[in-house]
Amino acid sequence: MATVGVLLPANGLEAATAIILEGDRRGVRLRLFGGIAFKAICASANDPLFERSNKDIDIFGRREDAREIMRVMVQLGYRPREVFNRLSMGKRLIYYDVENRRRVDIFLDEFEMCHKFDFKSSLSCDGLALPITDLLMTKLQVVEITEKEFKDLLAAFADFDVSADEAGINARRLSDLCSKDWGVYKTFTTNLQLLRGRALQLDREISALITSRIDRLLASIDSHSKTLAWRIRAKIGEKARWYQLPDQDTDVIT
Repeated sequence: MATVGVLLPANGLEAATAIILEGDRRGVRLRLFGGIAFKAICASANDPLFERSNKDIDIFGRREDAREIMRVMVQLGYRPREVFNRLSMGKRLIYYDVENRRRVDIFLDEFEMCHKFDFKSSLSCDGLALPITDLLMTKLQVVEITEKEFKDLLAAFADFDVSADEAGINARRLSDLCSKDWGVYKTFTTNLQLLRGRALQLDREISALITSRIDRLLASIDSHSKTLAWRIRAKIGEKARWYQLPDQDTDVIT
């Protein structure tokens, strides 16, 4: 049962920040991903050029902390999606801010949508959000990519350079990931090419900056030595599906 009478912030970033800070206070590592995470760490995500609405909150945490996370959310005044949370087998939790009609999605240990990634080691990072490389992965993995993903990705490439470490967009890490899994390679490179096309529609200066960074990342991914498993899967190509289609969750906040 959620704490009664708690007034939650109407602003999404403020609400998300309160959850992360309460987790830190209780010794629970929680970090943001999703659109609000880009707003937290990318100045360009707040620019009218790339700005978009961010109603819901996405959070990553550890499965071993699930019970304490549940206490954090109830204490802050969020209502649990009780049946889903019981049946999710410790993989995911969903909570609601009914007053502001906001949903909080909490992934535990693994992020799994069109592709699956383990971000547990990234929870040691400072700040409110997962590192920019992890955030990019959650967007580049979307097979049926939409306008909101494009805007978040463009903001990220506008603000962060491509690098060999976590100081920026970690080309080495992304290239290594793509060299082992042809499906991830296929989805990431397809979306990066689509993103490049979108960047070409922008004003010359910002277009040149973003496309140069995308080109460097694509070059790194393509030049990275591929595993035997990758080469075998590449021969099958698109004859077999290389991704999952996430279930469409059409729950209604009441």
